[in-house]
Order: sequence, then structure tokens, then C-alpha cells
Amino acid sequence: MSRTLSVLIGSLLFTPYVDANYDIGENFALSGFGSTSWSKSDNEMPLLINREIADSSCFDCDTTFGLQLDFFYEAFKASAQLVKRPQDEWSDPELEWAYLAYNTGPWTLQFGRLRNPLFLYSEYYYVGQAYTPARPPSEVYNSILGITFYEGGSITYTYDFAEEYSLSITPFVGLEDRKEIQLNETTHLELKTHNMMGLNLTFTSDNSRWNFSYLKSKYDQKVTLTNFIVSTPIGPQTIPTYVEEDQDRRIELFSLGAEYEFNNLTFTAEAQKNDRTYSWYILTSARFNALTPYVSFAQQYNDDNKLDGDSIMLGARYDLLYNISINAEWQQFRAKEGQNSSFIDQPNHTNADLYTLMINFVF
Repeated sequence: MSRTLSVLIGSLLFTPYVDANYDIGENFALSGFGSTSWSKSDNEMPLLINREIADSSCFDCDTTFGLQLDFFYEAFKASAQLVKRPQDEWSDPELEWAYLAYNTGPWTLQFGRLRNPLFLYSEYYYVGQAYTPARPPSEVYNSILGITFYEGGSITYTYDFAEEYSLSITPFVGLEDRKEIQLNETTHLELKTHNMMGLNLTFTSDNSRWNFSYLKSKYDQKVTLTNFIVSTPIGPQTIPTYVEEDQDRRIELFSLGAEYEFNNLTFTAEAQKNDRTYSWYILTSARFNALTPYVSFAQQYNDDNKLDGDSIMLGARYDLLYNISINAEWQQFRAKEGQNSSFIDQPNHTNADLYTLMINFVF
């Protein structure tokens, strides 16, 4: 525990959408963020990978806390971000990124543990203060099981033109690494990535932002099931542990997202397609001083291009201060018969209403 705390103090957040940090001397900046909530569903089958919100009040399903330390020296930068994610214990947070960067003119090189640059909110995925809804839409952001970082390097070329436009082109390469994911109480997933490559394009103007990403990866997969029930001639039997391994699997993912501001209105749409799923959402919000009501609709499809499920969300965000906000949100999830949709396993009842009251902060 003492080692973890020392690492926490020596790490976490800086994002262009959140201006809250402390300068430590001339070369260091320390910042942080967090979210916590009351959340409850009306379905006994838990919702959302890594959060598992079910039909009893939960006060820690969304709890997130992060620290970030940035070091600047001339054209060099070093950054580390440590996050207690919703799925983590306080004693075992995750090092979300730790990298070295060098900038020269329009070029930026980065190497280390980096954030997957796949979606509009990827860079500040755990910073609830930086986006409007309580959570990024799960249909898109859980499409790769909530994996948010990779080990490797990237190079970014940024071209500014006509004073108000900017285009960033970022090819990136991932090295071999391993990740473990607890999908639910009975399913544990181990992934060994052999190689990964991709490309991200980001276009920004005074009132819009576009994001395109491509990812291709080769990996091995090991699935461990506990208390696995199988059908036999004498009836259902429970196997204490069942292991299935699959070598040389591949994934190819495309994503496209856009955010456009028009006066006090903001329109956001995003879609992704990979070898097994296709999903999309549209989100509309309207800002009235400190209050921002919003509505969204999302769908996800399985590998047969059949609808897996959809969701509709109504909510409002209220900014108490420039660095503290509250979200009140209702979301309804609907799974097609025989499908999981956003449930962590196949539900007996295919509909669920999710209620959330969340507070976010940065410092």
C-alpha cells in the first residue's frame, strides 16, 4: 500500500479540456480528477463492463480517482497518469499512461504506455468533468472491452491552416503486452497482444472536432470459466473450471466521430465497426449557463449484423464551479431476445432502467 501511495503522489492529469493543475517549480505540473455516484438499475443482471450496476443501490460502481504528473524541459515532456478505475481496488490502481515525448516544430514523438487514440473521448476517458454525460456511451466505448492503453510509440504531425483549422495525423505501433479482464463473476479473459498498428486523424476548427481511427492487431486469447454449466444426457452438470484458448486471433477496427457546436447547442455522433460488433450513438446537449440538459440514442449490432440492443438516455449536468459538476441521468437499455446488449451476461428480462446521480471534479 505504501508503494502504491508513493506512485500516486508521483503521477497524473493534464488535458486541453480541463484547466486545473498545480505548478511545482518551473518544470512540473500536478493535477487530478475524480468521479463518484449513486447508481441503481431495476434489473438483477448487472449492466456495463467494469461497472456492473445491478438492482441494488451502488455507491462505488463508478468511483474513479486519478493523479497526473507532467514534467517539461524545453522540447521534452514526461507524463504519468495513475487511475483508480471503477473496476480497481483503491490499493491496486492502474498506470494508465507513462511516456516520454519530444516536440520539434509540427512533429511530436511519444514512446511508452500510451492512451489508445480511438474515439473522441479517449484522451480523457476517465475525466468525467471533461464530457457531458455521466459516462461515455458504452455501446462504442466498451466495444474493445474497456481497454484504454497500449505499450508502444506514436508520431504526430500537426498542420495548422487558415488560422482556425488544425489537422493532426498520428500513426502508432503497439508492442507485445498482456492484459487481463474480468468480464463477470464467472468469466476471466487473458489477452496477449503480439503486435498492433493504427492511424488516427483529428481535425479541429473553432466550433467542430472530427476523429477517425484505424486499428489492426494480432493476439492470443484465453478464457477461463468458473462453475460452467453444460448439458449432458443425464441433465445439466457444473464444471468447476473450464479453459478455452484461441491462438492468433485478429481484430480490425474503424471508428469515426464528430462534435459540432452551434451557439449553445452541441451535437456529437460516433460509430465504430470491428470484426465482431458495430455500434453507434448520437448525443445532443444544450447549455443554459450552468445547466446542460442532454439526450442520446445508441445501438449495437453483433457479428451477424443483427441488432444486439439499444439505449436511450436523458440527463442534465449542472456546473457547481468551473471544476465541479453534478449529473442526474436516466438511461434505458433494451436487449434483443437471446442477446447481451450492455448487460454483462444474457438477462432474463431484456429491459433495464438505470438511474445515476454523479459528481465529478478536477484539481
